[in-house]
Amino acid sequence: MPIAHVVFDIDGTLVDTEAAFQLSLQETAEQLLGRSPSMAELNYTFSMTTEAALAALGFPDVPSAHKVWEKKCMEKLGMMRVYDGIPQLLDALLLRGYVLGIVSSSTRREFQMVFGPLGLEDCFGRVVLAEDTKEHKPHPEPLLYYMKATGAKANEVLFVGDSAGDMFCAKAAGTAGALACWCRHPTEEAETIYRISRPGQLLDLLLELEAAERL
Repeated sequence: MPIAHVVFDIDGTLVDTEAAFQLSLQETAEQLLGRSPSMAELNYTFSMTTEAALAALGFPDVPSAHKVWEKKCMEKLGMMRVYDGIPQLLDALLLRGYVLGIVSSSTRREFQMVFGPLGLEDCFGRVVLAEDTKEHKPHPEPLLYYMKATGAKANEVLFVGDSAGDMFCAKAAGTAGALACWCRHPTEEAETIYRISRPGQLLDLLLELEAAERL
């Protein structure tokens, strides 16, 4: 059965948020913990939910730290941008009849803060966010939730993300996974058949899969 649903992660895949998010974490730690972790120390937190990242960094009052972090992110919205080629890719996928979705560890508030102003939300039929599931990536529950909500079968879904956690999520859910390697620090740890170095290559991959399906 051919791929019918292309599901995307947001941060590091559709939108370059890494520098803004991690700088905000750094400043939050400096303000509340009296220390400033390096960007290298913060890399492992990028694919986590914000609350999980704050807990991992040792904030004793995670909800209060989350509010400080969010305020600092709001001050850095100008640093966040859609990756080059993403709007054109989404238009091309929609024209070819693919159903587009999002599976992200962002909260709804974070999603509206970052993604809302970019004007891309209407491209996606189903958006799965942190509040929708008990477990989060790399656990398969968010992607399984997407499939249950849309009626998609695992072999109809390609999940596109930038982290090993995204690829583990896809593998555990039984879907195909494509590692987006245009992000600032593409992971080398992910187990995946497909690696794509620029957004346009995703369409090339899907066309190849369509052709193989017809053979």
